[in-house]
Amino acid sequence: MAGNIVWVDCEMTGLDHINDCIIEVCCLITDGDLNIIDEEGYESVIHQPREVMENMNEWCVEHHGKSGLTEKVLNSTKTLSTVSSELLSYIKEYVPEARTGLLAGNTIHQDRLFLVREMPEVIEYLHYRQIDVSTIKEIGKRHNPDLMKKLPGKKMAHTARADILESIAELKWYTENYFVKP
Repeated sequence: MAGNIVWVDCEMTGLDHINDCIIEVCCLITDGDLNIIDEEGYESVIHQPREVMENMNEWCVEHHGKSGLTEKVLNSTKTLSTVSSELLSYIKEYVPEARTGLLAGNTIHQDRLFLVREMPEVIEYLHYRQIDVSTIKEIGKRHNPDLMKKLPGKKMAHTARADILESIAELKWYTENYFVKP
């Protein structure tokens, strides 16, 4: 059985990893069979000033406003440094050996770009390999489109925790339906 998987989802002020920033991060750890090890996980909101939140793109303003994230960010007292330290401590609790935990999620390279800049110590602790569930979806669409029509739809809540849970469920579906053992 493979080692633990570190599922991370970040909500950001936009998709530009140079100029935008992480405002929410959630992490859940699964074993190699995709069973969640700690249901509570780690989740935190990073404070940003009002002017940062007001300069988000239209999509972020709408969705982060609707989910309540914008208000949580403005009311948060946690700094990026604090959240980064807490996240790394959480990961180390379930992945005690450096460079063994695989980062996972949907379009995880986007989260990784932000984490490299904003939480480099977290990325340095993890393995260089990653599991990108969206890659499997794209291969499935091209390789077996009929099967992919049966993929359960997403709720699209656009919160970090909800996104991770959907990603784990989606990968479980692939393991049960697409990566069928002979």
